[in-house]
Amino acid sequence: MPSTTLVVVSALTALLGMAVYLPMQRTTTLFEGPAVVENFGMDRCTRVSGPAYCDDVRIQRNLKIGFLACDPSLPYRNFAASVFDEAKMSEDGALWVYDLNKPGSPAEKLTIKGFNGPFHPSGITFAPTSEDGTPARVVVLVVNHVPLEVPRVEVLYYYPARKSLVYKKTISSEYFFAANKITASSSPMVHQHDDTPSFFVANDHGYNITDWKREYEEKFNLPASSLVYYNARADKAQEVGWRFQMPAGIVASHEADSVWLTQAKGGTVDLYKSHILSAEHQEQKVLSADTREPLTITWPGMMNEEIMHTKMVNVGIDYEAESKTLVTVSHPKWNDYLEVAKETLQDKDSKPSKKAGFVLSRGNLYPVRVGETRPKPRKDAVFDPNEIPRRYRYQLFLEPVISNDGSDFGSPSAVAVAHDRVLISSHYEQGFLDCSIAQ
Repeated sequence: MPSTTLVVVSALTALLGMAVYLPMQRTTTLFEGPAVVENFGMDRCTRVSGPAYCDDVRIQRNLKIGFLACDPSLPYRNFAASVFDEAKMSEDGALWVYDLNKPGSPAEKLTIKGFNGPFHPSGITFAPTSEDGTPARVVVLVVNHVPLEVPRVEVLYYYPARKSLVYKKTISSEYFFAANKITASSSPMVHQHDDTPSFFVANDHGYNITDWKREYEEKFNLPASSLVYYNARADKAQEVGWRFQMPAGIVASHEADSVWLTQAKGGTVDLYKSHILSAEHQEQKVLSADTREPLTITWPGMMNEEIMHTKMVNVGIDYEAESKTLVTVSHPKWNDYLEVAKETLQDKDSKPSKKAGFVLSRGNLYPVRVGETRPKPRKDAVFDPNEIPRRYRYQLFLEPVISNDGSDFGSPSAVAVAHDRVLISSHYEQGFLDCSIAQ
């Protein structure tokens, strides 16, 4: 008869094995995706010519102008997918603008006046002050991946009347070591002289590409990425969120210092809100960078408020507060996308052997039963908000609107929404999609 010690050790070994196996099996299933990717909804979309190799797209909703960050060197710096060869990065990228008031019209490439140096754009965002009325000037923030250096954020001014883009300044921080996407905060902490907003930056990995630990993070899908907050008045950045699995998309929610975040390799879409958890640790007295006067700032205390589990690798997200519309764009088969990235790294002009499709999803509210651990949407339930005790509550669910296996369009990178119009950018397609999601 085996000893008690042997039984305990065997049981612990079995539990440890399951603890390692189950997450790895879930990740494998997530990356492989379904056997077949459905095709539907492409009749809602029009392909717009012009830019290629685009990493982000955003819409300035008052002007109804889409901004795209595109870079012919992107196949050599796909850091999120850990597919890169910075020695091949020679041609600079650019921002493109697309007028949603003229559907189907070609996008226009912008030149940055007064800017010298490499420009390889990634995430884009706008100052919230630009969203009030019809702005004469839009403050644009862009993550710039300079070869062999820590990414930085470029502050630009866009003048719609003359379609002019002007360089203002560069923001650098050691915490931007794997910066990818960016979103402006609605915080009143705005630079008093140049209107630069405070903002959040998502590091898609926890270690720089030059750090040996990056290989293990990638191989074992470790949750090591972080969320960084930059305070514009203090001119300081600090990590405010940790242990993410490749956050590939981020956008401000309807509340101050709250963000929607896609954890691509976790297969989730998360809502994080700022809370005062400890004033002693979150408040800091500094000398303001704009007025040079004493200033007390508060660093966000980010807490997870909502998680939506999906069966796809979600890479792009956008939220329109006015209509409360949430949209995501995802890779149904991540491994196929990686194969496209690897083959394009070797030969940018070759035709990849795989097709990497996309799925566009929209968030819809449905009643769910109160107290359920994994609630399911009960679309036919009668919801009485005055009922006590309540049997139901509303919860957000993502539902596919458009799907394609890559035969028409694929390799998505980002999504932007304005009312019932959606723009979808791609890492490896020529052009982008202008789609309708009207119900």
